[in-house]
Amino acid sequence: MAFFSTPDWRDRLRDASFRGVPFSVEDDDASFGRRVQLHEYPNRDKPWAEDLGRAARRLTINAYVIGGDYADQRDRLIAAVETNGPGTLVHPQYGEMQGSINGTVKVSHSSAEGRMARISFEFVESGELTFPVAGMATAQRLDESGGLFDDAIDSMFSAFGLSGIPDFIQNDVIADATAMINTVSDAFKMVDSGVSAAMRLLQGDLSVILMPPSAANDFVRALQKAWRAGDRLSGDTSDLVTMIKTLSGITQDPGLSPRGTWSTDSGSVVTQKTQSNLVAAAIRTTAISTATAAVTTLAQPRVSSAQNTATTSDSDIITVTHPALDGAQIVSSATPPPNWDDLTDIRAALNAAIDQEQLRISDDSLFQQISTMRTGLNRDISARLAQVERTAQRTPDDVLPALVLAAGWYDDAGRESDILTRNPVRHPGFVPVEPLRVPVR
Repeated sequence: MAFFSTPDWRDRLRDASFRGVPFSVEDDDASFGRRVQLHEYPNRDKPWAEDLGRAARRLTINAYVIGGDYADQRDRLIAAVETNGPGTLVHPQYGEMQGSINGTVKVSHSSAEGRMARISFEFVESGELTFPVAGMATAQRLDESGGLFDDAIDSMFSAFGLSGIPDFIQNDVIADATAMINTVSDAFKMVDSGVSAAMRLLQGDLSVILMPPSAANDFVRALQKAWRAGDRLSGDTSDLVTMIKTLSGITQDPGLSPRGTWSTDSGSVVTQKTQSNLVAAAIRTTAISTATAAVTTLAQPRVSSAQNTATTSDSDIITVTHPALDGAQIVSSATPPPNWDDLTDIRAALNAAIDQEQLRISDDSLFQQISTMRTGLNRDISARLAQVERTAQRTPDDVLPALVLAAGWYDDAGRESDILTRNPVRHPGFVPVEPLRVPVR
């Protein structure tokens, strides 16, 4: 029968030193915890404890140096603790850490303890000296510019009006508007039944919304409400991406193109085309506005687990590891952010729609606001792309665990989350032999 004995705890102790100067440790104390501010309010029985973050880690060490050269050892240690700035402490129990000596160092000698000096000091982790970094809330800025664009649409469409013109012109304008709404409804029939149904309802109300005494912006409000009735606008990332690209594409449909006027056209034809063009412009611009607003609702890119590991502070001295836990990740069920290809597709579709619309706009205020919104859109998508890895399709050779695939593809088993969060894998231990969307690097 074989007997296995656990290693002696003394064998796991490390040789203590500070800034490379060795010493021995008689005993030590350490303090860990959280900084908590307790708030107690009048007429309330229960207080509220506000967590202000982790408390600084402090170690009180009672060290000694011994031997015929104890005086030289002592002087070198004193010089080390008096050196400016943080230094490296090797603790027998906690290992290596960065920090500084806090306060004074006590050195004592005793006639009963010849060839020996005792040194007591408090060590505190140094942490990091960080400063606020200027950044831009690109999604918020884009949302603000989208709101100003909506205001400009209202101002542009305020020129619409059927009051005081002959009945046959009014009927022709409403017929043109009906055909445009029908174009939108047909385009969304197979994409989003919510938008298609809302447009059908709007189509039946055109004679009421466009005719006086209704205000011009009533039609703009009805359009915005119809666009936002889409089921995909409240769906996952894939639904939002599809909706953004469809909204951008519908603006370039020939059925919504403006109609030019000629010098040979009669006054009634010019009036009809002018009013119908305003209706078409309202449909196109509200679609672009809704698509841009959908971009701001896309999930923000998350920092990968591998990046989190790489940026862990060196002052974290308490680490629990086990071979069975190495590389294990928690797969989040939250809506994943759009990948590289989705973001580039969205950017191309919206820029194409805005490019085309800028060529058609005759209202100065509307042109200025759509240009501002376009700048905010490209800035927001560029910021998202900077945080998203470029992906490609890759197919496993066999049914394998995600850990094994990550280790083989990236030489890092901890990147299994890069595979699992981007693909509908039912069990992380059995990744099927199917094309997977994974990071290129």
